[in-house]
Amino acid sequence: MTEKVKVRPNKEDFLKDLSALIAIKSTKESSEAKDGAPFGPGPLAALNHMLELGKRDGFRTKNLLGYAGYIEYGPEDAEDYIAVLGHVDVVPATGNWSHDPFTLHQEGDTLYARGAIDDKGPTLAAYHALKSLKASGLPIRHRIRLVIGTDEESGCECLIKYNELEPMSLFGFAPDAEFPLIFAEKGRIFARIDVPGEKATGAVQLTEFTSGERVNMVPDHAYAVLSGAEAEKWANEAKQKLNDQGTPFSAEKTAGGVKLTVKGKSAHGSQPADGINAAFLLASALREIPFAPSEKAFISLLAETLNRDFSGERLHVAFSDDISGDLTVNAGLSRYKGGQGGSVSLDLRCPIKADLEQTAETLTQTVEGLGFKIGGLEKSKPLYMDPKLPGVQILKRVYEEHMGLKDVTLLTSGGGTYAQYLDAGVAFGACMPGYPYTGHQVDEHVRLHDLLKASEIYADAMYELGNLEK
Repeated sequence: MTEKVKVRPNKEDFLKDLSALIAIKSTKESSEAKDGAPFGPGPLAALNHMLELGKRDGFRTKNLLGYAGYIEYGPEDAEDYIAVLGHVDVVPATGNWSHDPFTLHQEGDTLYARGAIDDKGPTLAAYHALKSLKASGLPIRHRIRLVIGTDEESGCECLIKYNELEPMSLFGFAPDAEFPLIFAEKGRIFARIDVPGEKATGAVQLTEFTSGERVNMVPDHAYAVLSGAEAEKWANEAKQKLNDQGTPFSAEKTAGGVKLTVKGKSAHGSQPADGINAAFLLASALREIPFAPSEKAFISLLAETLNRDFSGERLHVAFSDDISGDLTVNAGLSRYKGGQGGSVSLDLRCPIKADLEQTAETLTQTVEGLGFKIGGLEKSKPLYMDPKLPGVQILKRVYEEHMGLKDVTLLTSGGGTYAQYLDAGVAFGACMPGYPYTGHQVDEHVRLHDLLKASEIYADAMYELGNLEK
């Protein structure tokens, strides 16, 4: 196979389009959801922006009730289509960024912004690949459909709705991961550990504890408010512990008591060991305080049971296989309100061979054995595509052709992509081997050269898949 699509993406046009898309703060806002904007105004604005680009450049477009949309090229009467699944929603830009996260910042060849690699940059790379294919005039048998999702980071309701409204594709890929290609993605279990509350009247009380913005992010901040006659005394004890462990923190007196805030390090929820969970740091500093039983139980859950137990040993759900490695656990959201109780939300990434039902049952039994309850339990099956499938082999060959490589090793991942919503499909780029994946992190970034190279790869991939034999 030789390189077919000779048209190259225009760097200036690409940067202009990416800058405009990055500027749209497309985080999910459930409180502002309404008909036509099921995830709030930001994701809808980003979707509409992409569809306007498609109209501008002469493609067929469709908005699917604000959940998703598509930009399509190829013979309109073709029975089948190839799906390229990108998303324009982003996780919150927490932490201390070097520059405004919603303004594309370029230093040399590096682009910084929320969404630079997850997933606005790769989605734009796929869009410009579609433009290249169209400009080339090369014939294709199937339609190529760039599907734009708006809720990938918070449950993928957009793709669930898309599959209700549209027929399944012949094959597809999600430009939302790493090259050369990910053929297996772990299954997922979301669960909430509920901690009962009680009216506390002691000398020191836990009025509030808050950490995390999304369950699929390692929280990089946490704060607690202590109240009561001895709040200041015990806050000083906690401050000393934070000092001793070298944890960045701040303390202030508020109307509600003494507020302690600590900083950790964000990371993708599929790789919790790569981050520093701020909830663990803060809870560890508070665990010797004589709180009421329910308050102490909440702190102990974080400081002892869950603290750095990334493989789920203490929850009795640890598992590993030869395809996708270890099960991982991320405690992404922690909340406590005095008198009301609290919760800790978990994101478990389960190996391909793990029994999801048994894992969920064991988790429930362990949590109940600790005196807590499980709520919000959701399970998502793993993805496994036979590497010998024709579509997978085409993507592998296209990548090798462009990179001058042979017999590359295909990958597995703990991250979940839209590929899980296809009957046949995989994750394909756009992060290049050897370059750190910075999605969900402070100062998220990607190299411009890599996005443009990915666009070239995607263009040939679209052409080859557009002529895929059924």
